[in-house]
Amino acid sequence: MDVTICNPLLRTPLSLIIDDSCPVINKAYYWIQQRHDWRLRHRPDSSPGGWEIHYDKLESMPNTIPADFAAKWGEWCGEQGIKGKFSMIPYPAGVGRIDRGFPGFPQRELDGWLRVAKEIIWPNFDLTPEMLTHTHIVDLKTWQLTEEWEQGEWVDPPVELLTDYIATAMELLRNVGIPCEGVTSPGGFGSRKEAAYARSTLDAALRVNDNPRPFFFLRLTHDKLPDVPIWHAEKDKGIAIASIVSCAGDWFGATGYDTADPDLFITEDLRGGRLPAVLEEELPCVLVGHWPCFYVNGEIGFKVLRDVKRRLDAYDPDGTKTLWMKNSEIGHYWMARELSDIEVEKKNAVTEEYVRIDTKFPTANFTLSADTAAKRIRVNGSDLRQVQSRGDFRSETFLVEGKQTFVAFELAVGETTLTVSR
Repeated sequence: MDVTICNPLLRTPLSLIIDDSCPVINKAYYWIQQRHDWRLRHRPDSSPGGWEIHYDKLESMPNTIPADFAAKWGEWCGEQGIKGKFSMIPYPAGVGRIDRGFPGFPQRELDGWLRVAKEIIWPNFDLTPEMLTHTHIVDLKTWQLTEEWEQGEWVDPPVELLTDYIATAMELLRNVGIPCEGVTSPGGFGSRKEAAYARSTLDAALRVNDNPRPFFFLRLTHDKLPDVPIWHAEKDKGIAIASIVSCAGDWFGATGYDTADPDLFITEDLRGGRLPAVLEEELPCVLVGHWPCFYVNGEIGFKVLRDVKRRLDAYDPDGTKTLWMKNSEIGHYWMARELSDIEVEKKNAVTEEYVRIDTKFPTANFTLSADTAAKRIRVNGSDLRQVQSRGDFRSETFLVEGKQTFVAFELAVGETTLTVSR
């Protein structure tokens, strides 16, 4: 009997990454302002680039995004079943530390934001630092902003500072009761030293949160198929870090004044755009949006998100093709997929076989396919319920289609034994 690992519940993972999100302030406002001032100090003869081209819109751009809006957005995502990753920049633009308050803004607004983040957003989205400020690099000895930029000069950061810098970002979130599952790179942060960056993130996660299986988000690909690379795996110890790779860039509007077009994700006829091509290959389909656009300019990004979700629902009307997952859930699944040992052993020659899975990498909805029509499946001695359709296929069930059997269960650390009876 041949056994293979499938996508979770035979569905292709979908995930929504929200970058540049932070409590209280609109990070885009401060990034544009600070980058403009920095350019005048250091490159006065150069032209503005990136988000700085919107400097003339600062007067109409809010410098804050209220907790009430975050609650509205988070509640809608929860109702729609959307999952993913939501950044919580811990010292956004150097305006204030998440664990000490934001000068010039009422403490009740920060308190409200933290409540919304923990109670409404966190159940469906991993909360991660996007390093410390997402603008200037911080001198960790003085807590002063330097003239270097996290997503600029720190595409190639000094290796010896990486772990301490990342750990500090994690510690600020932990101080407010958020032990993060991973990190988000501000721009190209660490991109020229990805192996060292992955190692530093893993070491920081172990140091701060005792987390042996974190993830990081750094890479985005528009023209290639995505993957979930696993770095620094120590199979016998259950230690590894996953790289979450996005397949679709921010077409939600970024600052609120950039490209906002649902057709770039998926067209109304459900055949065009980036997402259908990736979904047809059954590879993790991870979208990226920047938080400011969901609120700024008439909530333009929120409108695009609603259109994209409506079209994805039409693409998968019975919910059998796709599965919304957090970034950490995708990372854990791919670790289990790549780092678990599977062995098939006959028991009663013709009527029964064992499948043994040995792993240090637990995951939900672990799904196997066996090339036989099973009549009974037991996991560690307990019977699974047989279902008759993919729509009913859930964890702790099995499904027979012709001469193929699919099995889904919660994979725990240690040895799991499936008994397949024909």
